[in-house]
Amino acid sequence: MLDKFPGKLKAARETKNISQRKLGMMLGLSDKAISAYESGRTYPPLDTLLKISAELGKPISYFLEEDTKEASLISKIDKLTFEIKTFAQELEETREVLLEEIKKECKLPPVTPKG
Repeated sequence: MLDKFPGKLKAARETKNISQRKLGMMLGLSDKAISAYESGRTYPPLDTLLKISAELGKPISYFLEEDTKEASLISKIDKLTFEIKTFAQELEETREVLLEEIKKECKLPPVTPKG
């Protein structure tokens, strides 16, 4: 769910024109830790995320929001797909009932060959 976090962290850091080393020093971390966060090899604990958020001037939601929206959209798509399948099944059942009713109501004379 945090697949966009690394890119957002890097973008926010670069926007502030801060190196990985400088951000690490500001947070009491090594530049290797920042590199690991930006590459997605590891993710910061919540207290570190709060510090990152404060140092880079971004709300925590900036780092997490898009992933939440994406998950929400996937959930909505799944729900709509299920509803469409259910509706299609009900529509087909209704069609079959109507065809049967039409056959009962329309009593056509038997077709005879001309001749």
